[in-house]
Amino acid sequence: MEIEIRSVKEILLEMKELSEFALSLAYASLMYNDEELANEVFSLEDELDTLTHELFKVAIMSGASRREAEALAGLLDIGRAVDEVSDAMADLARLVVKKFPIHPSISWMLYRADEVIGLVRVDEGSSLISMSGEMAKDPVNLSGCEILALKRGGRWIYNIPEELEIERGDILLVEGPMESVETLRALASGKREEYVPRAPLEEISDEIRRISEMLSSMRNLSELSLYLSYAAMFYNNVEIAVEVKRLEEELDELEDEFYEVLFSSMKSLRDPKELIPLIGVASSSERVGDAAYSIASLVERGITAHPVLEMVVEESEDTICRLILEEGSEVAGRRIGDIDLEERTGVWILAIKRGLRWIFDPKDSELLMEGDQLILIGKKRGIMDAVKILGGRIVE
Repeated sequence: MEIEIRSVKEILLEMKELSEFALSLAYASLMYNDEELANEVFSLEDELDTLTHELFKVAIMSGASRREAEALAGLLDIGRAVDEVSDAMADLARLVVKKFPIHPSISWMLYRADEVIGLVRVDEGSSLISMSGEMAKDPVNLSGCEILALKRGGRWIYNIPEELEIERGDILLVEGPMESVETLRALASGKREEYVPRAPLEEISDEIRRISEMLSSMRNLSELSLYLSYAAMFYNNVEIAVEVKRLEEELDELEDEFYEVLFSSMKSLRDPKELIPLIGVASSSERVGDAAYSIASLVERGITAHPVLEMVVEESEDTICRLILEEGSEVAGRRIGDIDLEERTGVWILAIKRGLRWIFDPKDSELLMEGDQLILIGKKRGIMDAVKILGGRIVE
């Protein structure tokens, strides 16, 4: 039984990490219209299909008592949900491979996202040269960016070895706030022209801007709901699970509104085929939101969490922490953007609970207040640094 539980833990951990990686790669393939990145999304989809089959097999063989059966059924629901996320991202990547024309609103949506994908070339004289893979995995060393992959000699390296050293000519695929990506790009080369977005703000119409903003909202809500679904499971918190349900309902409404706006704006399409990627991005976001609620609903329905689920989150590269800003905290009364928490620690504030109100994905202009309950996400080492900076008390 011990071997089976360990196998389940390893499978779920790998599924969580690969599905999140597929999410980033799919949007990167759209942003750069890169077939190589799109093909990697397909490879990840195949890996996740294999892992889902393996998870089902282990769970079926592990069931014993009714209580264990309910917990293992929950594992299967999570496996199916994670698999649905990867399938949705594969559908986005397929748009690139099939060479559908990308509407300007999608390019602008990707450029204006809170977290953007960046391609950074390392040139001679860069301070990044000789940095180890171990150091590169810490966002603090990359201006607050997370490294997703490295391209060397025409080949992408995704699981970067700790002993690997960055070399001149390497291309880094990173994710982070736009300002952090630009800072990293300056450190790496200073040559930005090949990475300038295709649709600058001043060149898009109000119609395109509205479509772009709606797509951006759908993407942000879907990713936020996925993160919160893991938080709900980790804390066995019905309140957070209910909020994931609210986000899922909001996504459904936003999708309906998006289609109304889109079909009334057909004249903005330069090519009728641009309609397909627009629908694809909206549909994929809604599917991710549905998958997130599939995870969170296990908590809402009162299904006992399997102990392995807590191990999955705790041993994941990213972990979730909840803390309360205590009286006398130095950050109380300050704006989030002024603290530079993400750049200093690689940790970001996923949500704030103030009284009975939740503030999801708070803006840099949001003021922190004593008594705020924060949900943080990031690597364990960064979380501890963030707690010291914020002056908060961790909620066990």
